[in-house]
Amino acid sequence: MFGIDDSMEWKRIELLIGDDLNIQRQVPDISNSGLDVTAEIMHDSFLSNMPHLEEVNISHMSIMSEISDAIESEKASSRRNKSLDIFLEEVGGILDNSKIKIPLSTKFPSEIIVETNRSRGNNLVRIISPEVFGGMIETFVIGENQEISNGKWINDFLELQIE
Repeated sequence: MFGIDDSMEWKRIELLIGDDLNIQRQVPDISNSGLDVTAEIMHDSFLSNMPHLEEVNISHMSIMSEISDAIESEKASSRRNKSLDIFLEEVGGILDNSKIKIPLSTKFPSEIIVETNRSRGNNLVRIISPEVFGGMIETFVIGENQEISNGKWINDFLELQIE
């Protein structure tokens, strides 16, 4: 799958969805921001539609601005490429022989995206799982000679096959 040259292109892995009850659900159109929508944006939108709460709004925005730097720092830290072991530890997943099993409860399994890429000599795996208030974007590294051959979501678990 991966050649000698690094590529900036992500290769999407097609997922099988095993829960027929959830196949038809789609992420509601709550903003034009897509995956960029954050709880902060949604919260600001909510508060801006309540003019009678102006004093509360001003106080609230003051508190939000005080803590936003810490939140941004944590978000940046969480988006760094991690080893598979660290990623699995953080999300409560396991490596069972050649299968990665990740607990991933979602109302929108058909919107889950799994992609792979070779970057700076690393084989990267990226998982994107949108939800109404943001969702998850995680990237981790697998072995140099490994690749994700297929994946499926069933019963609130994402399973990825490593070869």
